[in-house]
Amino acid sequence: MVEPVLNQKQLSELLSVSTSRIREYLTGKSEPPLKVDISVKPNIDASIVLGVK
Repeated sequence: MVEPVLNQKQLSELLSVSTSRIREYLTGKSEPPLKVDISVKPNIDASIVLGVK
């Protein structure tokens, strides 16, 4: 498993959603809506999103 570059709080702040929502996404309890477009957020490298280094 790859070590996360961002923690859940940092990711929630970047995506403007709550940490509990991030936790739901990560556990599969919920899926992010299409409107959460991480590609337009500044300074987010694709490797962070994909969880690879």
